[in-house]
Amino acid sequence: MMEIFKNLFKKRLKYLIVGAGSTGATFACFLSDANKNVTLISKYESVIKTAKEKKGIKLISAVKGEKRYNVKIKTEKTYTNKADVIILCLRTPDIISAIPLILKSSHKDTVVMSISNGFGIGYALEKKLKNIHVLDANFVGKCRWFNRQDVEYLQQREYCEFNFAPRGNANPNILKQMKEDFIQAGMRTECLTENQFTEMAFERLITRSPFEACCIYYNINANDIIGEKRVFFENLCNELLVLAKAMNVKVRSDFLKEYYANFEKYKERDDANVYSSILNDMNIGQPSEIDFLFFIVIELAKEYKVDMPYYFKVAEKFKQYNSLNKFLS
Repeated sequence: MMEIFKNLFKKRLKYLIVGAGSTGATFACFLSDANKNVTLISKYESVIKTAKEKKGIKLISAVKGEKRYNVKIKTEKTYTNKADVIILCLRTPDIISAIPLILKSSHKDTVVMSISNGFGIGYALEKKLKNIHVLDANFVGKCRWFNRQDVEYLQQREYCEFNFAPRGNANPNILKQMKEDFIQAGMRTECLTENQFTEMAFERLITRSPFEACCIYYNINANDIIGEKRVFFENLCNELLVLAKAMNVKVRSDFLKEYYANFEKYKERDDANVYSSILNDMNIGQPSEIDFLFFIVIELAKEYKVDMPYYFKVAEKFKQYNSLNKFLS
């Protein structure tokens, strides 16, 4: 008899998704579809107004199909609850601005994580959020805006994958329930060890950081990475492997060979893999994700006394963009 009531009386986690871009909206829609208690935070009143008028957010998903989800959307000011799980779906330049919301929305067992491009963000966030449980997290789903005016999004990968790794003494019951919730929501989900997550995150760093560095240095996109630029790009990749060894981070022996093969396929497509997000941001004069995609490598190279001449060459040219200290100080 007790087994019948097990799920009924199980704690229902309160999820707070900060950032109503494509990734945040995908998280909110997936959780909402599984009848989880989720609230999405948007800084734009127009997004909230349109979602109400349209009776929800529209997600065109390779996993879920096409549907509108009546997700609760609030501004930072109008959210007054305490969340069990806070997921930041923000660009790294915007993370610090979310700290007041995190502090007011947390209780003693709240877990916080950031779904952002880059390496080491969990550690940096932990320094800013003392006494709050920060997890490392990673999401793969290939999400983007489809129609901003009507609050419509695309989730294009044939699967969504969400992995997280505890840091410190996070409540194991929340972690267990969170994993179950995301699996029920239709995402491939694993709770990794810190070492497993670091290895995975470093491999992802290799697939983005050298590419971004090469693009900003030469002011090019993926299709232009040929000849001497290709040599420059591959030297950046090899320098990261040297850094990984110094840090005792395991990278698969065939990883670069596999990545280079995929890189050639990316160049044939007109999507985000062809263009540098950092270069695009620089060209329009807005803050980029350069800190945790590039300058974090420079700091680690100094810490582990690794010679990375190609990385330092790029760093010298773009040193005015380095704002990593605001996260680490």
